[in-house]
Order: sequence, then C-alpha cells, then structure tokens
Amino acid sequence: MRTPAAAVASFLLAGSLVLSGCSWTSGSDDQDATSAAPGHQAARTSTAWTPAARAKVAAGGTLRLAAAMLPTNFNLQHADAVNTDAARILAPTVGGAIRITQDGGWKVDPDYAELVRVTDTDPLTVKVVLNPRAVWQDGTPITSADMIAFWKAQNGSDDAYEVSSTAGYEDISAITKGKDKFTYAVTFKKRTAEWPLYVYPRLPASVSSKATSFNTAFRKRAIPANGPFVVRSIDARRGLIAQTPNPRWWGAKPKLRKITWNVATPMLQAKAFAADELDAVDLEAATYATVKDVGRVQRSPGLEWSQVTVNGGRGPLKDVNVRRAVARAIDRDAIATDAAKGLGARASTVGSLILMPGQRGYHDSSKSIAYDPKAAAALLAKAGWTKGAGGKVERDGKSLTLTMPVPRSTPTNSRRAATIARDLATIGVTLKLRQVPAARFFDPTVLSLDFDLVTFTRRGSAFPIGATEPLFYPIDSAQNFTGIGPARFGEGFDAALATLDDDARAEAIAKLDGQLLGEVPMIPLAVTPLVVAVQDDLVNYGAAQFEQPDWTRVGFTKKQ
Repeated sequence: MRTPAAAVASFLLAGSLVLSGCSWTSGSDDQDATSAAPGHQAARTSTAWTPAARAKVAAGGTLRLAAAMLPTNFNLQHADAVNTDAARILAPTVGGAIRITQDGGWKVDPDYAELVRVTDTDPLTVKVVLNPRAVWQDGTPITSADMIAFWKAQNGSDDAYEVSSTAGYEDISAITKGKDKFTYAVTFKKRTAEWPLYVYPRLPASVSSKATSFNTAFRKRAIPANGPFVVRSIDARRGLIAQTPNPRWWGAKPKLRKITWNVATPMLQAKAFAADELDAVDLEAATYATVKDVGRVQRSPGLEWSQVTVNGGRGPLKDVNVRRAVARAIDRDAIATDAAKGLGARASTVGSLILMPGQRGYHDSSKSIAYDPKAAAALLAKAGWTKGAGGKVERDGKSLTLTMPVPRSTPTNSRRAATIARDLATIGVTLKLRQVPAARFFDPTVLSLDFDLVTFTRRGSAFPIGATEPLFYPIDSAQNFTGIGPARFGEGFDAALATLDDDARAEAIAKLDGQLLGEVPMIPLAVTPLVVAVQDDLVNYGAAQFEQPDWTRVGFTKKQ
C-alpha cells in the first residue's frame, strides 16, 4: 500500500496550514533574535503572522479556533484520518524530531532530538539521538523501542494495520538500537532524499504493537500527546474539543491557558469571528467579505493549486501535439487573477508539477506551455486539424470536441471550467462541460477516466517527490488519472528522490518538470492564496506557507 500524498498530509498538517518545503538540510532559526526587528514581517514573505518574542506574549488566555468537522479517527497514521481535520486539531499536542522552517527547509527540533544526521549514504543510514527528557502523555519515555514498533506497524508487513501509507517505511531495511535506549540508526534499502519523514516514532509502542489499538482505539479520543498541549475533552454532540497545557511537557512553558476547537461550516466560522467568538479563521472567497473589515487579514502564498488533468489515453488527446495545443490556449494568468481577486491577494501561476512557487528549489519550467493561441493553432495544424466552418477545427469531417465533467454546486470549479472552455474556443476546440453530482465527481467519474479534461485543486507537500510520483507513474497507479505513464517518468522520479544534495536535487526536479510538461499529462494553473483572519492581539499564529507554529509561543500580546 503506497499512498505517499496521504502520509505527507498526515505528517505535516499544522495549525491553519499544510506545510511545504523541499530542502532537507538542517539549519537554525532563532526567532527571539529576529522577531522584533523593524520590517521583519515584510521580509518573511511566506509567513504572514505577527511574530513576537516570548517576553512579549502574555501568559494565559484561550485561543478559539475552528474546524470543518470532527474526524472519524484521531490516529493520524490511520487511513480514516486522511483528508480530515485530525492533524490540524492535534497539532498543538504532537511533535517530532524535525520542524519545517519559514524558508521551506527543516531543522532538528531540540525538544525531541539531540541529533538527526546521515552517517552513511551506501546504504543510506541515519543516526537519531532522542532527547531523553521527552515523554509520552503518561510519562513513558520516548525511546528506540517506540520507533521499532512504529516502523513495523507502518511498513506493510502486517496487513492487519489499516495505515494511511506504507511509503518510506517499507524502504527501511533495519532499525538498530544504539548505545542506549535513546539512540538508534535507521538504514534504508535505497537512497531517498525524503528520509526525514521516516525516522521518528509518531505513536508509542503500546499503540503500535497492537493492530486493534492502532485501528480502533482513537475513534473517539486523541492519540497520546507528546507536545506542549493535551486533549482534555472531545464533545462530539456539541462539536467542541478542548486542549490544555501538558503537565508533563519538558520544554518551554506554553503561554496559552487553553485552546478550543469548534466544529462549524466555513460561513459559520466567519460569522463567529465577526462576532468575536473565534480568534482565527481560514477564509475563502465566499467568506472573505464577512470578515475583511474585522481584525487583521493575513495573506501568504498558498499550497493548494488548480490544474487541468489531461486524459492522454483516449481520443484526440492521445496526440501530444493536441495536448500541447490545449495547454498553450489556456490563459493561466487570467485564471490566477480570478483565483486571487476575491481574497484581495496577489495572483500567482504555477510553473511546476512538483514544487510550489516560493518553495526552495522551485523553478518555473512552464515555458513550453506558455499562453500563445497562435502557437496552439500551429500545433493543431501539425496534428492534422484544420479550420473549418464557423472557425472550428476539423479532421476527417469531424470537429475537435472534448468533454470536461464539473461537480455541481462548486462555483470556483465551474467558473474555472467556463474560462477554459472560452479559451479553447478561440483556437476552434469545443469543450463540453458536463455537470455531475459532486458525490460522483471523483468516484466514479475521475477515477474511471471518464473525461478528456478535468480541473480540480491539488495540494503542495513539504516532501514533494514521493507524493507526486503516483500522479504520473506508473500508468496503473491509483492516483494517475492522465492515461499515460512512460518509463522515463519513473526514472526521473527515481533520480530526483535518490539525490541527497539540495542543489543537484533541484536540478533533477527541474529536468523532470521539463519532461512532464513536454508530454502535458497535467497543466498547472494557479496558486490558491492562503488567507487567515486573526484578532488584533493574536501573535505567532496565522497564515504561513511553510512555517509551523511554535505552540509554546502562540498567544496574545501583553496589555500596554
């Protein structure tokens, strides 16, 4: 079972964001030394929250947040936790050996590990020295035994475990205990640049060692905490979760007295914020007007991005020149402008199928699909399609007509689809938009490849290579909706994943992007901005593309 996108989402969702990054070189990030510098926030283009040194944050207070719905399982590693708010809700209560930094890299988190280092590259071996003060919620130390049990639960060797993904863990050949119970070495069967995902236990051995506990014990209660907060109560009837400081937390004392999560629809969240019943809410175009004049609205580059998936396995789109013509006929700048204007944000197109704009190592590889209707028309002519009656292109007496399913009652998707249809009409291609029930959009419509073109949003990843590969390779991947999957795609992903040097890996990704966009299995469109409304005195929390909140620093400014 390899579903790396799900694994990454479960691992790195935090606060009001899904984190992204691509560099695996550890570094330092002294917030106290920089947060008070004049103009510092303006320089932190990927983090829009108001930074404050610990001394400037008041002790006490309740942070009132919201989520769309209660998860059906609070075990972040279980398949049922994928695409839920479980990781957002539990973010203040869990932690690990690494933290994603504001520039998209990572650093060792000293609260959890004293050392995380590659000690050999053939085979790839990572030494981990845990912080001996770190404990699970019941006071049990976090040790190598937890890592060994967690690996065995995650690696696919026992089908009884209903894991969200085996990716990465199935590539570990051994975990060897070191000089004491806080030291171990993780050895991989092959080199992977995304090794930081797989070297720290996310659950105690008492949970990982029993499939029944792993699968069912956390349907109504939270997994054991190892962070600065613990879940004190889950009220499913009222849709309310309460978190308080972890009495066994060994790190810096959290500033907040309490965190609450209220379950509500996006519109109800916006109205509650406007009524001073919530302290922060994520915004979308439909809710922006409700709160834009209340509190502060923060904007950062987002991680969701719109795209057009091209079914190259049937009909006219089997011809790569037709796929290229479709790509060059779409005005991606106009789509980006439309995506951003309703949120008062800056428009941004996406020029990669692997990395996000602003992500370390990002390179815009989209020159080959740049908007150019004349070039698009020439590509159609090269493929044997000529202008006929009414300006439509024809071949063998048939006009070029493509289909695009659109889920009902999705204004953003419908508006984007209509724009694409108008763009294709300018080069003589007819795009028929087919309304389908939202519940049947992915299954069976998209999953069965019952389309020529389809548009929806995808999400960036902090460790993007493994998460992206199944979208394009192999052709029979459950996540590959493109109808194609040549072997060179797989070779390109393998090469990028096996490259441990940051600069060399960025070059490998750019090369792979060029190969992908040359075949046009997917057309990247626009970034969806991340927009968060926060109360005026909330600091160290809000809109951020990469950076994870330090939950010991999140709080409210002191009264002057």
